[in-house]
Amino acid sequence: MLKFLLRCLLINLITIYSIVSVKAQVNIPHFVFSGMQFMSDGKFNEAIRNFNVVIYNAPEMYEPWFYRGIAKYNLGDYKGSEADFNRCLEIHPLFSPALHYRAITRDRLRDVTKAMKDYAAALRIDPLNPDIYVNRGISRFQNKDYRLALADLDSALRLDKDHSLAYLMRGMVRNSLKDIKGALADLDKATHLNIFYTEGYIRRGQIRYDSADYAGAIDDYNTALRIEPDDPAVYFSRAMAYNKLGKSDLMFDDLNKVLELDPHNALTLYNRALIFSERKDYKKALEDYDQVLQLSPDNVLATFNRAIIKHLTRDYKGAIEDYSKAINLFPDFAKAWMNRSDAWRQLGNEKEALTDYNKATLIMYNVEHSGDSTLANYADSAYLARIIEFDADFRNTSAVDGRIQYKPVYVDLERNFFITYLYNDSVYIKQKKGAYWISAMSEFNRQNAYRLNFGLTNHENTLTADEVSQYIGSVDSSLRMNPTDPLAYFFIGVLNGMIQNYNSAITAYDRAIELDPGFAFAYLNRANTRLQVIEETTGENDYINTISIGNTTPVKAQPLNDDQSQVFRKVLNDYNMVIKLNPDLSFAWFNRANVKARQGKYKEALNDYNRAIDLDDKLAEAHFNRALILIFLKRNEVACKDLSRAGELGLINAYNLIKRYCNQTE
Repeated sequence: MLKFLLRCLLINLITIYSIVSVKAQVNIPHFVFSGMQFMSDGKFNEAIRNFNVVIYNAPEMYEPWFYRGIAKYNLGDYKGSEADFNRCLEIHPLFSPALHYRAITRDRLRDVTKAMKDYAAALRIDPLNPDIYVNRGISRFQNKDYRLALADLDSALRLDKDHSLAYLMRGMVRNSLKDIKGALADLDKATHLNIFYTEGYIRRGQIRYDSADYAGAIDDYNTALRIEPDDPAVYFSRAMAYNKLGKSDLMFDDLNKVLELDPHNALTLYNRALIFSERKDYKKALEDYDQVLQLSPDNVLATFNRAIIKHLTRDYKGAIEDYSKAINLFPDFAKAWMNRSDAWRQLGNEKEALTDYNKATLIMYNVEHSGDSTLANYADSAYLARIIEFDADFRNTSAVDGRIQYKPVYVDLERNFFITYLYNDSVYIKQKKGAYWISAMSEFNRQNAYRLNFGLTNHENTLTADEVSQYIGSVDSSLRMNPTDPLAYFFIGVLNGMIQNYNSAITAYDRAIELDPGFAFAYLNRANTRLQVIEETTGENDYINTISIGNTTPVKAQPLNDDQSQVFRKVLNDYNMVIKLNPDLSFAWFNRANVKARQGKYKEALNDYNRAIDLDDKLAEAHFNRALILIFLKRNEVACKDLSRAGELGLINAYNLIKRYCNQTE
């Protein structure tokens, strides 16, 4: 549908582009067409970069706002997408595609009332568009309004009798209305219209599975895999069908294939661990449970089942630790209390064993008299050992087609900015194109007598020790002629920093500052180098990840010791001096904010990030880091706006966080 829409709008834009390109200083058509091509290829982040250029230079054009909204939607940034569609409609209120896509976006945001108003408005402008009826039908289906969804899909098919998606969705609706025969007939039609329609085979397979036609489901999954052999969700579904037919070896093979394609799928790891347990391969079972709990630390069933493996292998202390965690997660977990009782007994602690046994007995008595099915499940060994069949999130493999929000990442604060030496033309050009370039840096490069080019970055540029020695030799010659040149010492500091010779770098910066107490960039780099010393001496995990987000929840690092606190005070003093000398340097405020965040001074850090963004709203790293602090403080709604902006500005990890913290209703 996206490629069709791009083709339809292309012709209408040519005249507008020719007019705008006369007014603009950039080649507007080039960036628009490049963005559209990137979208067509599924490279949504690259598309956004191109549309940013158009929006900056021609903000009165409605089309780039619309296209960027679609790109953000595909990256899971629904709030950012809605904002772009809003702007598009402010410029062109009767642009029905924007109303249509905003409706879809608002439905994703669970704003059903506004979504339905947008669908209705789009249909008033374009009443013969079957896609609008189909998508409204999908929205109504997802909101369990099956009768109205059926009416929409019927309307779509009256307008286009060969609309394969309409047949597929009508089949899903009919299945929800218990019309299995009608559902299968619609899905038959969908796959007949498009024999390569994998989704049709997958959905028909699910209906057959739910109807206990496991062999028929496997046939459909086989067909889907012949068309798309690398879809982990289909392998998982087929594994569940094999499980129903008692074909455990084939199920095991499919689960292994899922993990080959999607190594971070916790549900598949969990189910494979159960099979390893049944086969008494406890070592491999433990490895899988360990991975599950690394991905999902609060998974009570995985915690309990890992405890059982430890129990069976006579690791009673490890078993007690896991049983205790399971109990903390679910205090009425009768089997965990009972099993921990036995583990205590195996260690000879009869007192704790009796206490746990009595607690388990009391819970089971309450279960019998309460009729609570959840409590009953957690007292039932068969329930706790069965293969789990509910849906998993297999979409993270879509990272390969441009949906970078599904790429597994471990996220921490974006690092501090510092001054580095651009030692050749290629590094200089790369810096100019892909990093921040500020007027103060340009002036600094223009005025220095050595004709050296420096740049501002938060990524390391490295040189070999031999190359640095040659440069330092040249600087030493200059210093013999002019021993009071602060720039020469600054350059020595930069060079030493590039080979991690931090103590020599700090000594050089000290001398540069002594010779020129107003040398702001020397204070900036000295502060950063001192931070790197802490990182080298304490280990990256203890230092860098003060605010970090892994696969689940934000984690706070260990508190600083006295020596580290003293260094941080020196670092802050240096950043304070940079800000005093150059209060409009956004990067100094950003760096100081990072230090305060690492100290746990979150309110002060937020104030500094705010100031950095006020000075430069395009500082993506400031938006990103502010969002991490806000997520840590449970202020997700505000954080999501920053993540949207950070992603828009090119920080791709933002989309993964948007998926995890901003779209939790999906």
